[in-house]
Amino acid sequence: MTWWSWAGVGVLGVATGLWGLMALGAWAARRDRRFWLEEGGSPEGPLVSLMIPARDEAGNIGPAVAAALAQDYRALEVLVIDDSSTDGTGEEALAAGAGDPRLRVMQGAPLAPGWKGKPWALWQAQQQARGEVLLFVDADVRLAPWAVRAAVAALEAREVGLLSVWGTWAMEGFWVGVALPVVGGFVRGAHPLDRVNDPASPAVFANGQLIMARRAAYDQLGGHRAVAGEVLEDVRLAEAARAAGVPAAMLLGPGVFRVRLYTTLRGLWLGMVKNFYAGMGGRLGVALAAALFVGFTALLPPALLVCGAALGEVGWVALGAGCWGLMVLSRALQRPALGDPAWSGWLHPLGGLVLLGIIVTSAWRGVRGRPTLWKGRPV
Repeated sequence: MTWWSWAGVGVLGVATGLWGLMALGAWAARRDRRFWLEEGGSPEGPLVSLMIPARDEAGNIGPAVAAALAQDYRALEVLVIDDSSTDGTGEEALAAGAGDPRLRVMQGAPLAPGWKGKPWALWQAQQQARGEVLLFVDADVRLAPWAVRAAVAALEAREVGLLSVWGTWAMEGFWVGVALPVVGGFVRGAHPLDRVNDPASPAVFANGQLIMARRAAYDQLGGHRAVAGEVLEDVRLAEAARAAGVPAAMLLGPGVFRVRLYTTLRGLWLGMVKNFYAGMGGRLGVALAAALFVGFTALLPPALLVCGAALGEVGWVALGAGCWGLMVLSRALQRPALGDPAWSGWLHPLGGLVLLGIIVTSAWRGVRGRPTLWKGRPV
């Protein structure tokens, strides 16, 4: 064998070893239920104020409101903050409520200087909330009927002031099914639950699709005023909680809610480019390391497999095929948590290519200080 044959075998050997470790980690995580949120709790409890920020969410807000009002938890009010929508969002929210007295639809004030849209909307909403417990839910979230009941029970049982949950992602369409599990799995993998739930660990995380807080804890950490100008207001809220000494928990809750994040590759691309570099703390070195990791683990093995088949390098073909098989196995073990289509695991390299493009584009925009437009606003 030539030196470059051995080099290819060595590279593929390392990549295969990494995927073996990731598959073992996925298997262990699947069996570990310490941080799972499952159905339970009492329908009785403190008043929960469920708040939904909505900007141009026609088609989304109606089902979100209907699911919120269908909760089997009794002490509940629902507040929708219509953030300068132009598509009838407020009217759709009212229609979905069908006169239910628990629903209030508020018109948001114009965006204040120094604020991003979502923190500003939620800051206004919580000022009108009467609940002892605050629940912030995105407009594309569909809560299970028992979601509030289970979340309140977890908040109390774990004795935390802030609680956030990973739900189930709806993955409709080819490109979303290919890319979202890879992109989302990368984010989740970078924030393992045993670390973010460890008070001794510096790692923190929250998922803005569903965040619950005790009113006293929310006020203690400064509420959304503390994250007024942040794109990743959810993660920064968790950081503010840690800084204020507010105990927090991040749980995995397949079935607690279903969220349709994106329906097109373009929407996924814009949404993730907006967030990724900020999620890496605006650190170019972290972004470069992430790009190298994705390229090495997701793209290089299939590339060497194809090259090996063309050049007659049996070792490359064998190791490349084994590595690809471990990708598929790892994805299959994560499926209960991610909810991705079974077929998408076989196309992990294609999803990795999309993820690599998102990381590079987001970092490039961040370094150059170029904002991304999101619903007509620069972020």
